[in-house]
Amino acid sequence: MKFPKFDGKQILIALACGALAAIFVFLGVFGTSERRVHDALYKSRTPQPDIVIVAVDDASLQAVGNWMWSRATFVNLLNDLSAAKIIGLDVNFSENSQTPDADANLAAAISALGKVVLPADITYLPDNKTVAHATTSIPIVNGSAAAVAHTSAIADLDGVLRRLRLIVSAPDGNTYHAMGEIVALRAGARVENYPLDANGLMLIPFSGGPGHIRTVSAADVLSGRLSPESFRNQIVFVGGTSASFPNQYHVPTSSGALMSNVEVEANLADAFLSGTFFYELPPFLGALLCLLLSLFVGLIFSAVRTRNAVIAAVIIFAAYAAVFGAFALTGYFLPLVNIAIAIGLSCLVLILYRYVKMTGERRQLRSAFEKYVAPSVINSVMSRPDKLELGGERRNMTVLFTDLRGFTTLSEKLSPAVIVKILNGYLNAMTEIIFDEHGVLDKYMGDSIMAFWGAPIDDPHHAERSIRAAIRMRDRVNDLNHSGYFGTGVTLRAGVGISTGDMIVGNMGSNRRFDYTVIGDTVNVGSRVEGMNKLYGTEILVTEDTVKGLSRDYVVRQLDRVAVKGKNEPVRLYEVVGFRQHAAPEVMEKLERFARALARYEARDFHGASIGFGDILALNPSDAPSHVFWERSKYFMENPPPADWGGVWVMQTK
Repeated sequence: MKFPKFDGKQILIALACGALAAIFVFLGVFGTSERRVHDALYKSRTPQPDIVIVAVDDASLQAVGNWMWSRATFVNLLNDLSAAKIIGLDVNFSENSQTPDADANLAAAISALGKVVLPADITYLPDNKTVAHATTSIPIVNGSAAAVAHTSAIADLDGVLRRLRLIVSAPDGNTYHAMGEIVALRAGARVENYPLDANGLMLIPFSGGPGHIRTVSAADVLSGRLSPESFRNQIVFVGGTSASFPNQYHVPTSSGALMSNVEVEANLADAFLSGTFFYELPPFLGALLCLLLSLFVGLIFSAVRTRNAVIAAVIIFAAYAAVFGAFALTGYFLPLVNIAIAIGLSCLVLILYRYVKMTGERRQLRSAFEKYVAPSVINSVMSRPDKLELGGERRNMTVLFTDLRGFTTLSEKLSPAVIVKILNGYLNAMTEIIFDEHGVLDKYMGDSIMAFWGAPIDDPHHAERSIRAAIRMRDRVNDLNHSGYFGTGVTLRAGVGISTGDMIVGNMGSNRRFDYTVIGDTVNVGSRVEGMNKLYGTEILVTEDTVKGLSRDYVVRQLDRVAVKGKNEPVRLYEVVGFRQHAAPEVMEKLERFARALARYEARDFHGASIGFGDILALNPSDAPSHVFWERSKYFMENPPPADWGGVWVMQTK
């Protein structure tokens, strides 16, 4: 018999992945996801028929009056419930009433019944574990109760209440059990062992959603519409269910609705009375499962081909999921998300290990490319090695140029080390944004950057991505300036030019060295547009083709129609102002004024245009585009353009 030959490295890799998943189990990294999977396992069941909730609902508040009700009202309510087996009264009488006799009468009624459980409201420190203090009813009332139990509940991080702390120790030395537990035990529940986690919390086995447990209105009890005999030998909980009360929770069975605190207590009592509990695997067993299953995956991967190993891993997880489902039917919740992570991570890392091992040269190539292009480009090139051959194709794309203003002058005043540090910090920040917006870094040219969108992966949103990148680049430079990142007294300002249209993209150069780049008239226009920021005092200029089809998430300002040097057809320029959600009303008003003034300018109403631009400058003296057009309007008033003038400004320089 021939035994398979195992690869020790692959087994160790799988064990490492399993160990990581095990650490996740102990740290609760995916605890919320695991709990949400368990939420789906809750099944509606019939609650104990002798549990009833007397609800202080909206109808009760309307009939009796606003909260808090008088002591006499509660005396009447307790008398109406006197036939009950036990009463959990989730009402805290923490303040004296205005009439001392009323407190005494309430205490006497509670004492006479001898079966009323009163609440203790627990306040926790920020760690949600340590009790800051416990608030109970005033001494005369509190001392008359058959028992005092806490009614505190803390939801998980995702806002869902799943667990209750059954025993709470207060700083004053008193210990309080949960009201649902105390009520159930005094009603005759016989439970010796129940599941608690390491923090003393119990998973509440909710029988259903809000309203699932029999509920009657307190108004019907007080009005006599419900006979006191209807509560004989019943386990009664009294508490607020109106949405006006605090302590309303999303629970695993709530389906989006909120469950009141008194219903949570009733569900806990139902669990003790029915003996229905949910059990979760302790963390150390969950961690051990992750290790064992990852080891199994490692053994399989080290012995068979990748495809067969993946199929086997899927079968392993499917088998485990079947076991998971079978245990869930009996109330035992096994980990599923962490097991999926252990198996999936082991498979993924082992596949990557094999890939790297068999393709060393391609890995080196990837390492070199990662410094210059986005991951999308790397993946495309690595999946199609033929793309590394010389050649190109015509595509509709977007190109971006950016250049630092005054950096040459600045560099003359600083040491080489400082210059390199500033430039590297700037280029690194800008490159991260380009990559984050799925762009391709074409090249660095001193303090200038050239990038493009739309290749090698087709992207219908290439223009919008470039604009978003430009805004983020501008904002990032401003943030770095404000933080003093570039050093004391150093403030950088960049100009960005964007052009969209057809261009040639591909690997260009010689057989020994070539670059993945773009060329064409659209590329040249983008470079020219970047330089025009100096003329208009802007930071981001784009062509008309770039803003076509742009969503309303962005604010742009229409500027000139210019005849770029070396190009016959005029180009309409737009200034990118920013994201619409960040645009202040006064900015939008300024842009509307500018649009009206520009319309007069292009209609040869230079007098009206000068007034319009002048009004803007009166309110916004630093608005450079308005100043440019105001001066032009003044000039054209004295030197009218030719009759065939179409609003085009001819650029004399690049």
